[in-house]
Amino acid sequence: MALRLLALAVFAVASVQAARAADPIDPVGFPKKGDPGGGVGAFRIWFADGEWHLRTSTENSVGKKDKIMVFTGSVRAEAKMTVEANRLEKGNGKTSDAFTVHADGKGFDFVFKTYGAVDQVDFKVPAAAKNLKFKLLIDNDKAPTIRIIIGAEGKHPEKNEFALPAHPKKEK
Repeated sequence: MALRLLALAVFAVASVQAARAADPIDPVGFPKKGDPGGGVGAFRIWFADGEWHLRTSTENSVGKKDKIMVFTGSVRAEAKMTVEANRLEKGNGKTSDAFTVHADGKGFDFVFKTYGAVDQVDFKVPAAAKNLKFKLLIDNDKAPTIRIIIGAEGKHPEKNEFALPAHPKKEK
């Protein structure tokens, strides 16, 4: 009997893991759900109209003008991408933002100093790209996954380093 229960438990765990692997996060659509609450900054990542968007925001944060939150990270693909600044502060001031395209053109690193506002880059990847790899940090620490909001359903990855399909199938 105990062996039968153990076998059933192993089967249940394997089924849940297989379901997770078979049901990846859908990045399509602006994140309307999944806000972590508690007045903290967050990453929002979504795909719409053939283009990717990575946004950091503290506009709803408690004490949003008390402290600059520094969002850093990288995005990488198997093929060259085009990256465009959108809502970034330029210059050398305390809230200046930057992104640097990798020498091979297959990714970029970013530093967004978000201070009660929104910072964003938009990027496109060619058909040759199969996956996008993200690595996200907040104030030099691994970004808590509750603060990484993906797609219209506002899903969260399991880790601060994760991959998404470069060309999601579902358009909403």
